[in-house]
Amino acid sequence: MTQSTKKRIQVQVDRVLADEGDAVLTELGLTPTAAITMFYKRLVAEGGLPFSPKLTQREKDELAIQKITTTWPVTELKTPELIKKWAEKDD
Repeated sequence: MTQSTKKRIQVQVDRVLADEGDAVLTELGLTPTAAITMFYKRLVAEGGLPFSPKLTQREKDELAIQKITTTWPVTELKTPELIKKWAEKDD
């Protein structure tokens, strides 16, 4: 039997995303190592990403909103008086 050599892969992921991903993996009974191994096996078997890297409809909508609102004026509400004046201006 041949002995397999291992290679360490280190990546940096946003902490919140990593925590959320870990929670999903725990529910699935998987470790991050098992999930990454599965990903690599599918990557090799399919000769490419095992999913379609595209935006969801929600992500597309969020980008559209960001694009539309980039030129909107921003009002800084630094004091209670400014907040009150801003809140009452629509009355």
